[in-house]
Amino acid sequence: MGRVRPKGGGRVSAGCPTLCRMPLSPPPARPDLLRRLGLGRRGRTLGLATLVVVDAAFTISAFDLQRRIALGLGSDPSAPLTGLGGTISVLGMALAVTVVWRDRWPVALTLVGSAASLLAHLGPTLALIGLMTVIRLRPWARTYQLAPLVVLVTAVATWRDIDVEPRSMSFWAIFLGQEGAPHSWWVPVLLTVAAVGGFVGLGLWLRTRADLHTAEDVAASERQMVTTLTDQVSRQTERERLAREIHDGLGHNLSILSVHAGALEAMAEAAGDELVERPEGADAVEWRTAAQLKESAQVVRETAAKSVSELHSLLNILRNPGDADVAAPTKTLRDLRALIDDSVTAGMPLVATVYVEDGEAMDPPVAQAAYRIVQELLTNARKHAATVPVRLTMTGGPAEGELVIGTANHLPPPRWPPTHDGEVRPGTGLVGIRERVEHYGGDMQWGADAEAVFRVSVRLPWTLVDGADRREA
Repeated sequence: MGRVRPKGGGRVSAGCPTLCRMPLSPPPARPDLLRRLGLGRRGRTLGLATLVVVDAAFTISAFDLQRRIALGLGSDPSAPLTGLGGTISVLGMALAVTVVWRDRWPVALTLVGSAASLLAHLGPTLALIGLMTVIRLRPWARTYQLAPLVVLVTAVATWRDIDVEPRSMSFWAIFLGQEGAPHSWWVPVLLTVAAVGGFVGLGLWLRTRADLHTAEDVAASERQMVTTLTDQVSRQTERERLAREIHDGLGHNLSILSVHAGALEAMAEAAGDELVERPEGADAVEWRTAAQLKESAQVVRETAAKSVSELHSLLNILRNPGDADVAAPTKTLRDLRALIDDSVTAGMPLVATVYVEDGEAMDPPVAQAAYRIVQELLTNARKHAATVPVRLTMTGGPAEGELVIGTANHLPPPRWPPTHDGEVRPGTGLVGIRERVEHYGGDMQWGADAEAVFRVSVRLPWTLVDGADRREA
């Protein structure tokens, strides 16, 4: 029986003519959102680098002009830079590039920016950016160690800029509109406090925002953990209640059935002995009836005993779902022969073809699921089409990486034609099989064709998928 793989995902429906599969993992983040986040960070880096370049341009121009005046080379601001001025300008451009690594080495960036400001007559912007990043990413001890140095560097650079001659080369004089006016002592102090306070305040805001996001993530994680624990407790309570109900109800009924089946078997054996001792003898019909009665009673008794054993295993699993010894699979592919023989013995017209290569190598939970799926498929066929021949196929192996199970049988006339909407309604058995299949990362399809043949196809992976990708039933 062939299988058709769809191009897209979708849930399985009863009349689905093609194989529908559910996605096993959430969709990835949208690329446009990732691009926006990347552009945001690059934009901030470009803005900070531009501040360093502007600061370096003013300070280098002022320093080179003062040097040319001292050397008697003129005072034209538009003249080319001297050799020393050009070297410092290259250094300033290189320092602007280091802003890219501010998050990785903020302490080193602060120290380099401070040294460049004091020794190369550059501005304090790079040191201020480094201090801001230290506040955002490093322990407070580093901030307390570096803050005095950055304040000193900023004060020296501000005083040097305010005191530059000619005043037209002063950044702060142009910014404040006081190129020709004298300045008071408190002006550089106020500018130093404003510059350092601005960058420190921005660093504190960024750190507070990051801490808030971290706290929100921790709170969300704890809420999720509490929800998970609550669900686990609720499920365990429900398992305990369900185990009690099954034990008190179904266990009692199976025990009564086993007792009565044993009594019926004894009565059939006694009836056979009576036929042997009858003086006039017994005909063939009576002998066949007695033998069939005894055989049926024996099958009922053995089935009831098996059901009681499996019921105890199920109750242990319900009460101790995390115990590996309790929850270990009790049925494997090796037990399929007995399952098929039991179905045939019970009078089911079954034709089975099972070809599985190296079935012992299959993961035990998947093998247990395959056994239960075959068991439920045969039970459904026996329930809804008891007198109709059923075709069972099972193929697979490690080379294929999957196990394929299929059944096919004609629908009896009361169930054909289908309902007015053209679909065969699934029962709880098929729904349970689908949930079991999805739990192990497989897929399933079912439906009836135009010839009233009801087909079910199940594909299970040969090995278990990772827990992150496994769908919970």
